[in-house]
Amino acid sequence: MPQQSTNPIGFLVIGAQKAGTTSLFEYMRKHPQIHMPAEKEISFFSRNYDRGLDWYMETMLRDAPPDSVCGEASMGYMGGTPFANIADNEQNDSSAMQETDEPLETVIPQRIKKALPDVRLICLLRDPVARAYSHYQMAVLEKEELRSFDEAINALLTPDALTQARISPTNTNGYIVNGEYGRVLAGFLEVFGREQLLVVFSNELSAHPVPTLTCIFNFIGVQADFIPENLNTRYRAAATKRRIPGLDLYAWQDAIAKSDLLRRIWHGLPDPLHRAIDQAYRVAGYRVAMWNARRGATEESMSVDAQTKLAEYFQADGQALNALTGLEIPWLASR
Repeated sequence: MPQQSTNPIGFLVIGAQKAGTTSLFEYMRKHPQIHMPAEKEISFFSRNYDRGLDWYMETMLRDAPPDSVCGEASMGYMGGTPFANIADNEQNDSSAMQETDEPLETVIPQRIKKALPDVRLICLLRDPVARAYSHYQMAVLEKEELRSFDEAINALLTPDALTQARISPTNTNGYIVNGEYGRVLAGFLEVFGREQLLVVFSNELSAHPVPTLTCIFNFIGVQADFIPENLNTRYRAAATKRRIPGLDLYAWQDAIAKSDLLRRIWHGLPDPLHRAIDQAYRVAGYRVAMWNARRGATEESMSVDAQTKLAEYFQADGQALNALTGLEIPWLASR
């Protein structure tokens, strides 16, 4: 059994989506003093919270070497709310929203604080305009998005659409709100001290990986001069095609979950076998998705109109992020 006292969970990489978190996860996993589960996106404090803290600790600390610093990377923690797809959720997440009278942006931070009060938070941020387009491309790749980027942005920039996306994000309505970093990090800093949060920009990680990793390793208290051998590899960067179309273990899992017979068989399995299959499938899903993603020419590029609208929209949030963190925001300086 894992020993929490000798393998504390010392850090979480909290996001943002499409900002290079997969590459950072793969680099950090190589550090001899760091233990991270084989799969990215444990997402306990967001979509898997109902599995309970025991499940999380077992998942996190399984096979952890003594005295290692344990952590995970789940970009969903920067989603602003854990209550995704409320309208499609059979259990209706809206009832769970009553767990707090605080702003939605503090729900995930409060959950983390309750379980891991001294944890270090690493936040990787990307220019929100570029992030929005990359998010859109991912949704197109997954055949969830049929609109052009301009059509999607025009629809999502309305006040009602923005409000709905913040309350109940989906993979096709979060292109804009998932880039509202100032709003989301304000929720974290209402719960955690500023000294527990390290903000890193994705352009720094790609342009200056060694000093950026040195800063991160210092922050979590491991050997700072370690250089992973995969540092020149970028994982899932600008993926627009699949090597094998249709090979998507996550989609297969969703399809299986819709079958009453297969769902009954699944829930009838002994608990140890259930947990082993679940863990193996999550690892395989992540590894297969990473291998299957490949770069390719895109049929559409971001229009000047969409780029201008998004740059103007994110200006206020970027200024709020600057005031919140005291950091110079790269995308503000470049515009």
